[in-house]
Amino acid sequence: MQYILGIDNGGTVTKAALHAADGRSIAMTSRSVRPIVQAPGWSERDMEELWEANVSVIREVVEKSQVDPADIAGLVLTGHGNGVYLVDAEGRPVRNGIISNDSRSHGIVDRWNADGSYRERCKPLTMQSLFSGGPLPILAWLAENEPEVVEKTHYIFMVKDFIRYRLTGAANFERTDASCTDLYDMVSHELHEDVFAKMNAGNWEGKLPPLIDSTGIGGTVLPEVAAATGLLETTPVVAGVSDISGAPVGVGGVSDHELSVIAGTWSINSYFSPDPVLDDQQFMTSMAPLPGRYLITEASPTSAANLEWFIQKVLRAIPSFADASNAELYEFCNEMAYSEGASNTEITYLPFLFGTSMHPHVPGSFTGITNADGLPQMLYSIYEGVALSHLEHIEKLRSYTDKLKSRARLTGGVTRSRRWTQLFADVIGVEIESVDVEESGILGAVIVGATALGLYPSVADAAEAMVPAPAPTRFKPSADYSASYSRWRATVEAADRRVSEGTAE
Repeated sequence: MQYILGIDNGGTVTKAALHAADGRSIAMTSRSVRPIVQAPGWSERDMEELWEANVSVIREVVEKSQVDPADIAGLVLTGHGNGVYLVDAEGRPVRNGIISNDSRSHGIVDRWNADGSYRERCKPLTMQSLFSGGPLPILAWLAENEPEVVEKTHYIFMVKDFIRYRLTGAANFERTDASCTDLYDMVSHELHEDVFAKMNAGNWEGKLPPLIDSTGIGGTVLPEVAAATGLLETTPVVAGVSDISGAPVGVGGVSDHELSVIAGTWSINSYFSPDPVLDDQQFMTSMAPLPGRYLITEASPTSAANLEWFIQKVLRAIPSFADASNAELYEFCNEMAYSEGASNTEITYLPFLFGTSMHPHVPGSFTGITNADGLPQMLYSIYEGVALSHLEHIEKLRSYTDKLKSRARLTGGVTRSRRWTQLFADVIGVEIESVDVEESGILGAVIVGATALGLYPSVADAAEAMVPAPAPTRFKPSADYSASYSRWRATVEAADRRVSEGTAE
């Protein structure tokens, strides 16, 4: 039996999972990477600490699995998109890595949006909306505020490309990840390097590494890495896939116009299509790891992380909950949110704690609270508000095509709760298939890796064989949430007007 090792570097956690060629999960481990917040809105990490976390999880998985390293056919990478990870000519980090939820460049984004320069000069080619976690505004901010960084930088990486570089010594920019950024030309399918001059974003030309396809081989493991991890020096490292493309593949949603909903830190709602979408208000069109296919995405950091915030910042402040496990607190929230009378509330929750691509200046909030409401109603409003925010994104996807299928595949933290999953089915108004995949992003990357290594003829064939049976659990819509959505939208629109009026003043 051959095995594929998948590595996922998310916003806060580095994970490794070893899968058999038939898709079975053999071993998994993870390491948290210390967040660094040097100023409000900043979100960084120490790149050497990140690299050590990768070495650690690889070593642990190899040891834990007791698989002969000679049977590991290859290693494949995924990770969070956007942000920037910069290295010098010797491969050393120039500064801390900047994560995609960083907002230091919001002033630059506002300026470029207000004068229309990015929309006119770049968006017809990049097909991406500007947001402060994208590499272009971050690099422009660095050029304005840390000009010495520009001079020192030799390569601009996304997180998984930086890790692959450290694994192999070879520098590349993987295509699905590149196409999720404002640095890729979706028309020519090449890097849009003249974007720096077009936007006066600094002298970054020549610092983007060459493109590589997701199923390309990015090199083999370096001798010193093999010694540190237990892998063989000859182990191939597959280029990998962006996390937003990997997750739909990991739940088997590889057919055209099949809605994929990822409810984790980010609300990621997408479908694969043979045609790109260019709409002035669209969040992202990117390349898929499927031949001739695009990934059409509407997304923002407005999903299940809102419940995690409530647990960590509110419930854990209560002495009796301070030492409870996360599993115990999730179950408590689930029971409270669905206790008798919890849904009989007019509370509207806006899950914008970490920002949103659609309402960038509207903060998170509870509104409409009365003296009849308490903890159960507040928790229910979080569950409902997250689902309604997903619906707002999905309604945009529906405006791009009339071909979306009447079902959706759901993965992420929400699927821990059957009740919350049912609420998603009711709110979205389609049958939900909840797929029992612990880490869909890693499995999606492993499926791409298995294809690259010649174990399957195509990503679609690999997905059919490797996504676990039995069939997904299905949840059919059983309630009408149109009135709740109208109330939620009215609250958002009122908040948008307040922000606009405040800005005008």
